Amino acid sequence: MSGRALGLVVVAITLCAPPVGAQRLGMSGLVLGSRMEHRVNAGLGVEQASGFVFGGQGRVRFGSWFELGGHGFVGTLTPDSTFATERRVTEADVVGSLTAIPWLALQVGGSIRSYEGTLARQRWASVRVGGEGRLDLARGRMRGIVRAGLMPYVEVSGLTNPTTALYAGAGLEIELRPFVACIIYQLERYDFPAQAGLERSEQLASLTAGLGIALGR
Repeated sequence: MSGRALGLVVVAITLCAPPVGAQRLGMSGLVLGSRMEHRVNAGLGVEQASGFVFGGQGRVRFGSWFELGGHGFVGTLTPDSTFATERRVTEADVVGSLTAIPWLALQVGGSIRSYEGTLARQRWASVRVGGEGRLDLARGRMRGIVRAGLMPYVEVSGLTNPTTALYAGAGLEIELRPFVACIIYQLERYDFPAQAGLERSEQLASLTAGLGIALGR
């Protein structure tokens, strides 16, 4: 089910992309480092783990109105509380952005994430729909970013799917060609249906910095 949903997201994004020959292309690639904090409250106390993950990001811009991007991370989160255990986290996503007006892009995407501990692996798959506000600064060399959205579909192995899933973030992108850099803070919140009188919620916060190169226009 999760693979089918993410496949539909990829197909939808691909259909929205304009013909390559009809647009000027801009491409960028960044090396990313992120500090993540994962909190789980299953009604019996907070499990908290944090650590650094590393990966990369790529983007292709078709003219001035459509952008296709994706990133991947891998790293280890170590326990910060009594109830937590060490876990290895891996993540990959793809996002399509359609510029509705100069300062607002509408976004749709999908992601796959896994948490692997000594006893089990938990897999997450989600579809995301939202918007990203973009404010040009310093004659276009810097851009402020504010984003928010919903995850209308989230599937978690071994658990009942969450009833509510939201995300929000803010940051800054800098472009001094051919170099590009970014710093973004993002927060995700998941609320699960109560079972046996206990409510479960999860939260993932990340502070990500990246440095790379941009080509094209």
